[in-house]
Amino acid sequence: MTPPDIRAPGAPRPGFQPRALVIDLDGTTVSKGTFLHPRVRASVRAAASNLPVIVATGRMYISALPWVRELGVTEPVVCYEGAVVRTIPAGDAAVGTVLLDEPLPADAAIRALHLARKHDWHFQVYENEVLLCERDRPEVRQYTAVAGVGFTVVPDLEPLLARGTPKAVCVIEDPVEVRTCMDSMRATLSGLARVTQSREQYVEIVSLHASKATACQVVCERHGVTLHDAVAIGDAPNDVELLDAAGFAVVVDSGRHPDVLVHADVTCGPPTEGGVADALEALGLSST
Repeated sequence: MTPPDIRAPGAPRPGFQPRALVIDLDGTTVSKGTFLHPRVRASVRAAASNLPVIVATGRMYISALPWVRELGVTEPVVCYEGAVVRTIPAGDAAVGTVLLDEPLPADAAIRALHLARKHDWHFQVYENEVLLCERDRPEVRQYTAVAGVGFTVVPDLEPLLARGTPKAVCVIEDPVEVRTCMDSMRATLSGLARVTQSREQYVEIVSLHASKATACQVVCERHGVTLHDAVAIGDAPNDVELLDAAGFAVVVDSGRHPDVLVHADVTCGPPTEGGVADALEALGLSST
């Protein structure tokens, strides 16, 4: 049974006074990597003036940062599915200070690379905020168009993986092949890494110890609160641990991930409809 829309009469409300807010970006706050509803922008900015607002995303730090700034958020950014937490840059610095770094173990990353090569799946990794892959393919161009970053082609990713990467991603357009990739990666990496998704085309591989929940707790502790004191808003499988850990969970009901809805207390509309703004207004978190 789908939880009620947060605007519905009698819809649940937190049984506590929220002391933090956690929001996902893509599919929750931002639509298709490019559109931020003016109401969402205004409501998140208002909320950030009242309590800590944490952006938790699968994006690279440099990809998330422009949206974080547009939303008026000043808390450290939870990025790479929670593998990295980094502060907002100070002064003229390009990047902030790393508060958490949980890289994908080399053995798991190399096994994933070999599997991707075997099936000819596009495979990309990250080092020092640079996206790297072995071939210039349409998939990486589709990904970087959404992420707003460039990419670098290298002859062999294996030496880089031995040094560590926050996560690895296969980008696949065919939904059937995505499911094959998910199942194969999970079987190959069982007990070695976590395989999840932020968008339907992405199969994302991170450390077993990396999650948005764990990373957001690091930020919450800076304010003397826990995720039990927080409202979390997300939409995809990579948000499930966060939604379960939060004191109150709002899930975007876009029809894309019905399996995620079971982790919600209430739902809200997609970013094109200003769903996050509806949620913040209903919860009294966006009043100035």
